[in-house]
Amino acid sequence: MATTVREALELIRGFAPDEYEYKKEYDNIGLLCGRYEAEVTKILCCLDVTEKVISEAIEEGAQLIISHHPVIWSPIRSVRSDDVLGRKLLRAIENGIAIFAAHTNLDFCPDGINDYVAEQLGLRNVTPLEKYNDGDAGFGRVGELANKVFITVLKGEVETVLKDKYVRIVGEPYAQVKRIAVINGAGGGDTAYVDMALKAGADCLVTADVKHHVAVYAADAGLCIIEPQHFTMEYAYISRLVQTLKIEAKSHKTDIEIIQAVSEVNPRF
Repeated sequence: MATTVREALELIRGFAPDEYEYKKEYDNIGLLCGRYEAEVTKILCCLDVTEKVISEAIEEGAQLIISHHPVIWSPIRSVRSDDVLGRKLLRAIENGIAIFAAHTNLDFCPDGINDYVAEQLGLRNVTPLEKYNDGDAGFGRVGELANKVFITVLKGEVETVLKDKYVRIVGEPYAQVKRIAVINGAGGGDTAYVDMALKAGADCLVTADVKHHVAVYAADAGLCIIEPQHFTMEYAYISRLVQTLKIEAKSHKTDIEIIQAVSEVNPRF
């Protein structure tokens, strides 16, 4: 019996349900393009739905793209071929490709992106910075290293596990840190996230896209920040997403094929 888009999406909703979405007025998760009842035999997973990713989906014969970042972020007034977003949506629709975004729900969920980064950094006793209800889901993560380390040592570890040559530090380079907060993606965009880390007792925050005023605020507050790139901090998880979806597919007894896009590249060098 054929698997539909609706049924295929139960694989990811099983561990990253839509209700974990962070602020509906901010995010845009869910099926953003396509038909729920269309047949799916192959899923392509990616961080961003780029022109190359859509081409790859067409070449691979994938009928469903599951991305982390929503291809449609803000409300749109038209879908036209002379517009970058419109062109991508038209190509997907014309080739029978549905697009689903798992954004902040994939950040929030247990064993999602934040937990993955915390795990890769060797953090212990990891808990959400801000819990969602009473479970293990929630915004960000905070945990402890086995021992205190110089911030420069932890920076090197971040560079290694995220394969990122452009990691930066906010704060004293020889400060020693042990309790580490993690907010994958753009946690450097608001001083509120610095306050959240401080409230959790963290002496270091690992996050991307740190604005200047946030860096100044963190330095004055005595919180070190390690800043990898947004792409590397989240792209590292996509292979884990593929493996998790394969486990879900097996438990659902579906032979749907799940692969990772190989055409994605970091747009910043």
